[in-house]
Amino acid sequence: MSAQTATNITPLKKVDDLPVDLLLSNNPFDIPETQFKQLLERRAKNRITFLSIVKNALTEGVDYCNLPVKGKKALPTLLKGGGEVVCQILALTPRITISESNEHSLTMCCELLNEHQQVVSVGYGSRTYDLDAKNGGKNKTTKMCVKSSYLDAVIRAGALSSLFTMDLEDMQPILEVITSAQHESLLKQLDNSQVDIQRFTNWVNKICESKQLQPITDLSQMPSSLFSGCIAKIKSFASAK
Repeated sequence: MSAQTATNITPLKKVDDLPVDLLLSNNPFDIPETQFKQLLERRAKNRITFLSIVKNALTEGVDYCNLPVKGKKALPTLLKGGGEVVCQILALTPRITISESNEHSLTMCCELLNEHQQVVSVGYGSRTYDLDAKNGGKNKTTKMCVKSSYLDAVIRAGALSSLFTMDLEDMQPILEVITSAQHESLLKQLDNSQVDIQRFTNWVNKICESKQLQPITDLSQMPSSLFSGCIAKIKSFASAK
């Protein structure tokens, strides 16, 4: 080999001189202890900062909501709008495809791509067609699968499972509840008719379950669509004592 050719050869770098992120792409446990510790501390601090930014950027009732769950406390449910905010923060773009489809069910796959078109997160959403047979049909099933796969990918991308869930919103529709004025009016009429509030609440909850609506534990959570019928039922409760 000539001397001229040898001068064009890039000398090999020692392992300790390589960038930390390059080494991490192979095996994080092989990098020097000091660099390994610094890297983990940096990522831990960045995660705290990211979660704080997400919390401040999302609006309750628009980007996420708190759905009542009978007998337990649940995490807030991330909505599609919230997923879009997170993707905007992380500069991610969704790519959604059909993962599996048959006559009974549909499964969608959502890949989130960064600015370099690299897949950084994958999510899935499945649903059976019979759930929407009487309300929207296959179009509704497809829409719900797309949304589920999207939110699944978002939660994975941002490691947001400690803040949000997505399951509750998929299981049941989000409906408008009665206003505070309607709630006060309802309580007043129950009191005037000497109807036990808890007994009436249990009855309303059974109505919600029969109509496949979200369950309630308090009358303030009553879907507004049931308000008129429940008001009319108070007299029957009073006479049945």
